[in-house]
Amino acid sequence: MYSAPSLHNSNEFRLPFPTHVGISKVQWCHERGSNLLAVSAWDGTVRVFDVKDYSDSHECGIYYHGKPALCCTFVDHRSVASGGADFMVKMMDIEGRKDWTLGQHAAPVRCMEYSARLGYIATGSWDSSVKLWDPRAQGGAVQTGSVSDKVYAMDTKGDKLIVATRSRVIHIYDVRSMREPEQTRESPLKYQTRALSIFPSGDAFVVSSIEGRVAVEYVDPNENQRKYAFKCHRTKDSGDGSELIFPVNAIAFHPHHNTFASGGSDAVVNLWDPFNRKRLVQLHKFDTTIASLSFSSSGDQLAIASSYGYEQETDPMPMPDNTITIRRVADAECRPRS
Repeated sequence: MYSAPSLHNSNEFRLPFPTHVGISKVQWCHERGSNLLAVSAWDGTVRVFDVKDYSDSHECGIYYHGKPALCCTFVDHRSVASGGADFMVKMMDIEGRKDWTLGQHAAPVRCMEYSARLGYIATGSWDSSVKLWDPRAQGGAVQTGSVSDKVYAMDTKGDKLIVATRSRVIHIYDVRSMREPEQTRESPLKYQTRALSIFPSGDAFVVSSIEGRVAVEYVDPNENQRKYAFKCHRTKDSGDGSELIFPVNAIAFHPHHNTFASGGSDAVVNLWDPFNRKRLVQLHKFDTTIASLSFSSSGDQLAIASSYGYEQETDPMPMPDNTITIRRVADAECRPRS
């Protein structure tokens, strides 16, 4: 069953998406003025949507991995790339609707981002490697770096590629030379990493964990006296008053303000001002776990993937619908407080 295009409220609408399919990632095209949104999913599909409004948003491309598609990114408005549990790195020409294999890892491809600095696709795998791929060629990876463990989260901005692993180690690379990381440091958070995102300014990054915490770290070690961490995505149990702690699965930066959104297994999205260390906005509770978030290039729309993550001891009955919500974001909601 598909969720029909629908207006949830005056600021939100849902895309037509099969409600039984788990979502791994949503990603807007980074090109200014583009309305394209990519969605990778646990049924192996990668879909591209042309997003306008609730009555005029439609799927404009789809292709398949042999196993779950775990990540996706745009190269430009004409082509999208993805990685999957089939170890493959794939691409699709959106207009021609033709897909092909760019290369592969030796284990599932967990993370993928586009490096605008080089025009390359960066991938991180459970084979404990990161690779850079030239989307215009099919001769294999152009650069490879080894990391300490399975890649769990990754982002790239400017010259930097920052990789978080299963063993809570963070590697910082210069994408122009991937032989060795420039820095290797332990995560500031005690528990498993779930998400990592670099500030648009490139000088700092945010990392989140399964323990309802988010940390702000600086790339320059000399600036790390400014680093901090905070608790979030936690609630009080109405019965005994104990604290319920939820994983923070998604982090997405506003492209202009250096503020960011977080999404958790509590089905809540928060917007944060990292400079004043304050929450700007908390959105309404969604039907289930927030799996992925992405701001549009203009910053006026936030794509929210709500997808059940099987974190509960007993699955709910009936199972909640998996949905993609487009939230229109007012500038005042995302601007740092003066």
